[in-house]
Amino acid sequence: MIAALLLSVDFNNFKYTHDPCSSNVPVPVVMQNGGFSYTDPHDQSVGFDLHVDRVVEGSLSPRTRHAIVIIECQLPAGEGGMAAAYLYAEHGNTAVYVDTVGEAEWGPDWGEGQETIHVRFTDKFLYVDRCNEVFHCLDDNVYVVTTYALRNGKIVKVYEETHKRAAP
Repeated sequence: MIAALLLSVDFNNFKYTHDPCSSNVPVPVVMQNGGFSYTDPHDQSVGFDLHVDRVVEGSLSPRTRHAIVIIECQLPAGEGGMAAAYLYAEHGNTAVYVDTVGEAEWGPDWGEGQETIHVRFTDKFLYVDRCNEVFHCLDDNVYVVTTYALRNGKIVKVYEETHKRAAP
């Protein structure tokens, strides 16, 4: 158990090259204790706060470790936010970005946040359940479950299915 902890990637203290608001945050995101803040150098009143919402670890084939990291980006002045689910392949105490497998966007009076992205690893598959339309999650209430697998060292979609979200 201790060896597993020593070889584990600390995604709360990690340098990310992909983030959900990369068009506004043009620098690598270096998370410290799960958070990162960026202020626009041209307009000091515009700031973006990013944080690791959650990490889900699993495996897609024998002797491999993978993780989904969901990062949330809060836009300035309560304008809403964006989130994305990133798949990483773990190698000892480092990880390599593989792909973006889910996204969400919301505003102060529309859409839903990172909680609309659900992920799980099961039987060497990755299941990602997310809103069908990034911008209109509340409007159509349709979700897509995408099943991914590792084939010849690459992540591939093997199945996709739409469903209506159950009433709360």
